[in-house]
Amino acid sequence: MGVVDRRVFEARKKAFIERLEREALQERVDGDILPLLRLLNTHPDVYTTSSCSGRIMVAEAVRPSYSKGRGFRPVAKWHHPVPAELVAEAVAEVDNAWLMVRGAILHLAAADAKTAYRLVEIGRETGHKHSGIIAINRGGIFVEILGEERLDIPLKRDGVLVSDMAAAVDMANKTLVLAKLRLYWLAARLEAELFGREAPSSEEIRQAIRRVAHCLG
Repeated sequence: MGVVDRRVFEARKKAFIERLEREALQERVDGDILPLLRLLNTHPDVYTTSSCSGRIMVAEAVRPSYSKGRGFRPVAKWHHPVPAELVAEAVAEVDNAWLMVRGAILHLAAADAKTAYRLVEIGRETGHKHSGIIAINRGGIFVEILGEERLDIPLKRDGVLVSDMAAAVDMANKTLVLAKLRLYWLAARLEAELFGREAPSSEEIRQAIRRVAHCLG
């Protein structure tokens, strides 16, 4: 995989870091993932391109669309647990609504195959099972780390509520909390593997996630 051109890699890294900081000033970057992104960008063989720390979303749609194409419109989104009242306000605006939860997603570029494969391994080892290499060009070997938590609940169809709002939001909030815990596990492993920082063991984090999952019910 000698296709990566180090000069192109460095130029694109500089551009993406500048974009990240511009968007951070505009509050367009999830605050709970920004420190991790900044840290990753200090690694000589890595830069970040886009990310989301996990979210709850209300979407106007007859059925959920994973491409967000025609017939799908985001109405509201939150990157933290949300009161049922706020979801109800968003749902009131549309005739067809879905409540959706998505786990974290990180897109990174690596300068070499060894680093790219290690990023994928760390992603999968922390429960981001759909992680993989998605593109290779002169600017880097591009890795997607994708959280496995997802939830799609129909809330409203043709103007009529079809789900218990409070129960649906409670389920969405619990799913998001678990997704955030998985993201923190990923962050701890990345810091330990790439930067030599001390971090809890994977087993310790697994046990913590199990305890939280048990408490959430």
